[in-house]
Amino acid sequence: MQETNLYTATIPPMRKTLESLSKILDKAAAHAAEKATERRPASYFEERLLQSHLVFDQFPLLMQIQRVSDNAKGGAARLAGVEPPSFEDNEKTFQELKARLEKTIAFLDTVKAEQVAGKESRNVILPYWQGKHLTAFEYATEYLMPNFYFHFATAYSVLRANGVEVGKDDYIGRLPLKN
Repeated sequence: MQETNLYTATIPPMRKTLESLSKILDKAAAHAAEKATERRPASYFEERLLQSHLVFDQFPLLMQIQRVSDNAKGGAARLAGVEPPSFEDNEKTFQELKARLEKTIAFLDTVKAEQVAGKESRNVILPYWQGKHLTAFEYATEYLMPNFYFHFATAYSVLRANGVEVGKDDYIGRLPLKN
């Protein structure tokens, strides 16, 4: 049985979710391709999906996916006490977003359990907290993971609301089922 600690409760679940999101983007790309006509190519529908949102004052799908990536890499870095990689927010296609998710996963793979596990009392500071901090445990459980899943759920919901055939299995991803 795997030990539960700050690492196992954050990094592997975020990695798994990024993999699920990448597969969901494959379905979104297939949806755009199915809608394509001579007059309106797949890129037209892809752009429409990427700029879609559920509520007028909410980030569009494109930015939701960028925020999923940012939460994963920034959160992992803060928990490990390292500098996060910087990604430009210049993606314009599903393929470019998938590449961003792959880079995010590659970064998560560099974070080792010993950098995070047992560091629950490490202070985590974000610039917009104006001189205040949370412990790494509080940050992970009360901010990072809820925010990460908020953006993931919103991206999923935007696609589903726009007719992309995704369901709970796509959202949850693979399960470590045992016999």
